[in-house]
Amino acid sequence: MDVAPSDTLDDISTHFNEAFTFIKNWLISFLFASIFISFFIDEIISTWISSFEFEISELTVYSPERWLRMRWGTVMLAGLIISIPYGSFLISKFVNPGLYPFERKFILYLIGFSTLVICTIVPYCWFVISPTIMKEFTEITAIEQISSSYDISMIYTIVLGITWSIVIAIISLTSQSISGILVDRDNIESTPVKWRIHMISLFILYLLLSGPLSPLWLPLSVSIIILTEFIHALIPSKSTSLIQSGFTTLNSDGSINRVAVLDCNCEDSCPSLINPPSNVAVIKTESICLNDESNERVIQILKSKRYTKFIVTGCNGIPIPKITKEYLNSSSTELVGLSWLDKRGFHPEDNNLAEKRRVIQLNQECNNHSNYDNSIVISDPGWGRYIPPGYISLPQYDQN
Repeated sequence: MDVAPSDTLDDISTHFNEAFTFIKNWLISFLFASIFISFFIDEIISTWISSFEFEISELTVYSPERWLRMRWGTVMLAGLIISIPYGSFLISKFVNPGLYPFERKFILYLIGFSTLVICTIVPYCWFVISPTIMKEFTEITAIEQISSSYDISMIYTIVLGITWSIVIAIISLTSQSISGILVDRDNIESTPVKWRIHMISLFILYLLLSGPLSPLWLPLSVSIIILTEFIHALIPSKSTSLIQSGFTTLNSDGSINRVAVLDCNCEDSCPSLINPPSNVAVIKTESICLNDESNERVIQILKSKRYTKFIVTGCNGIPIPKITKEYLNSSSTELVGLSWLDKRGFHPEDNNLAEKRRVIQLNQECNNHSNYDNSIVISDPGWGRYIPPGYISLPQYDQN
C-alpha cells in the first residue's frame, strides 16, 4: 500500500525546489537545442521552401521584420521539438512520487503519447501538409496570363501560427486529462483547475492567432472546451472527493476549530449526509475500512488543511484503519464518531426525528447553534429500550 505524501512546510519547500530545478534544466536544454539549430537554420528554411515546388522568381519577402521572425521563430520551434521529450521526462519524474500506481501508469502513457504526437505532427505539418494545401490552393486560384508571386514570409507566419496552435491545443488537452485524473470531477477544486487551464491556453492561442489567423481562434477554443468536457466525462469518478471546503472558526476559548466530516457510504448501508453545516469540510467516500485507496485519499485531504476534528458519520470510529488513526494521533486531530448506524436515540420507525437527531448532533459537534424543540428531547433510557415515537434522546458522551 502506498503511503500518502506529507505536506509539511519543509516538504512543500522541497517540492518547490525540485520544480524550480526541473524547469531550469528544461530551459537550459531548450536553450542549447535552439543554439544548435541556429547553425543549420538556413538549410532548414531552404528545405522547407523547396518543399513548396515554387520557382525562385515567384517568391519574395515584403517585410524584413517578417524574415527575422521567420528565422528566429523556426529556431524556437525546432528547439522546443528537440527539448520536449526531455521536458516530458522531467514532468513524469516530478509527479511520479505523489501518484498511485494506476495514475502513474496512465499519466506516463498520456505524456508519452502527447510528446510523440507533437514531435511527429509538427514536422509533418511543415513539410507535407502545408506544401500540399498551398499547391491545391494555387491551382484553384490561378488566373491565366497573370504571373504569381508569393510572400514566403506571410506563408511562414500562417504555418507557424497554426503549428503553435496545434502544439498549445495538445498541451492544453493533456493538462486537462492529467488534472481530471488527479482532481476528481466531484471535487470542489475540479472546476477552478479546469478553467484556469482554459484561461491560460485560450489566452496564449489568442496571442498566436492574431492578425490573419484571428478567425480561427473562436472555433479552436470551442473545440478545445468541448473535447475537455468529453475527456472529463470519460475519466471514471474516484471513490473519495472533497465536495465542500468549509472554513475555519474560533471556539469560545480562542482556539481554532477546523472540522472535516467523512460522509462514508459504508457499502451503501450508512445514512447519507444531508445539509451539513457550511463551516465544515465534507469528504465523500466509500468504505475506508475496506478500500485502501479511499483511506489514503482521506489522509491526503486531512493533511492538506490540517483539520482539528475529524467526524465519522457512519460508525463510532473504532473500525477506522490503523494508518488513519496513527495520522490522527500524530497530528492531534480529534476523532469523533456519530454512530449513525445505531438505532439508539430514536424510535426505529420514526425516520423524520431520526434525521433531525442526526442534524442536531452534527451541529453540536461542529459548534453550531441549532434551534430545536426541547420538549421532544428525553433522557436516554439505555440499550434495549425503545424511545416512543415523536421523541429523541441526544448523546451524552462520545465513544471514540
